[in-house]
Amino acid sequence: MGKKNVALVLSSGGARGLAHIGAIEALEEFGYTITSIAGTSMGSLVGGIYANGNLAGFRDFITGLSKVGVIRLMDLAVSKGGIIKGEKVFSEIKRFIGDGNIEDLAIPFSAVATDLFNHREVIFRHGNLLNALRASAAIPTVLLPQQQEQSFLVDGAIVNPLPINRVERKPGDILIAINVNAPRKNAIKQSASPEKKSYNSIRGFVNNKWNGMLAGHKTDEKQKYGFFDIVSGSFEMVQYKLTESVLMQQKVDLLVNMPVNLAEMFEFYRAGELIKAGYDATKQQLADLDSGTGKHPGIVEEWFI
Repeated sequence: MGKKNVALVLSSGGARGLAHIGAIEALEEFGYTITSIAGTSMGSLVGGIYANGNLAGFRDFITGLSKVGVIRLMDLAVSKGGIIKGEKVFSEIKRFIGDGNIEDLAIPFSAVATDLFNHREVIFRHGNLLNALRASAAIPTVLLPQQQEQSFLVDGAIVNPLPINRVERKPGDILIAINVNAPRKNAIKQSASPEKKSYNSIRGFVNNKWNGMLAGHKTDEKQKYGFFDIVSGSFEMVQYKLTESVLMQQKVDLLVNMPVNLAEMFEFYRAGELIKAGYDATKQQLADLDSGTGKHPGIVEEWFI
């Protein structure tokens, strides 16, 4: 195949996006050199940290978090603007980002965000890296938006969850996309671990408090789904359908798909498991590509609603 330079695209996906770490590890193990990256939301976070040369440190940090550590980082502050301030988590992320600018990174990097009220996609290719990542990952009603000048910036997944058209290309490179918003797989079973129970308890607390705030009174704590579930489910659907559209219009040399029910939005306590899932899926695809047995890349057959 010759020199294996890769233009890498990393999708949005919340905690599922930790699989991007494993995907990068597989690429490097197979001798690929990542020469440019574009990402949205969690994809931009992983991609930006990688481009800054600190992915190994971030991996150690995220896999070392206890369930209590994850809860503390969530910085809960239920309000009409969002449920997470983001101060704690981004102060930790700053350890791996610093105060540097995108244009000073070792490889070209693009992060996608959404300018909500000006109705436009924003692509960060220069300027402060931390601010770009914070804007790209500001899930509406979950993380507080990033305000810059006249723009009200939120998660890029609203407009471009798999930014194939935003990665810088070089002659002879291979275009690879890692998508963690692929169709659900029924074979995936939800964990019944103590960590999962804690996660569900937090979700229940947020639902009850947010529902009560919107209704003006305390709501039934036993109801199965709440406002947060509706918002997160709607956001998942937006990513899902936009990704479907992107893959119908744009082709890549290699597409690694992982199902949207691999993990819920905030299941970061499963970091080790999710990283391994990304590694295994990418390793299999690369092995098939090198052997010439890989299927034609693009939209998966079972992608339908």
